[in-house]
Amino acid sequence: MNDRQTRQQERIGQGVRSGELTKEEAKDLAAEQRAIRKEERAYKSDGKLTGEERKDLHQDQNAASKDIYQEKHDAEKR
Repeated sequence: MNDRQTRQQERIGQGVRSGELTKEEAKDLAAEQRAIRKEERAYKSDGKLTGEERKDLHQDQNAASKDIYQEKHDAEKR
C-alpha cells in the first residue's frame, strides 16, 4: 500500500505544480490519503492485514485515485 500512497501523493503534488489542482482540492485529496493511512494502521494494529482488510484498502485507494483524476480534470479556475 505504501508505494501506491506515495504515487497518489506525487500525483496530488504534480497537480498543484501544474495548476490542475487548487490548493483547497489538494488539501482535501491529501486528507483522503491520510484517512486511508489511518485506516491501514488500524487494520494492522493486531499485527496482520486480512484479505478483506486489504481489499477494503484497495477499494479506498481506487476511489481516491478516481477523485484525484476528477479534480485534476474539472473545469475549476486555478
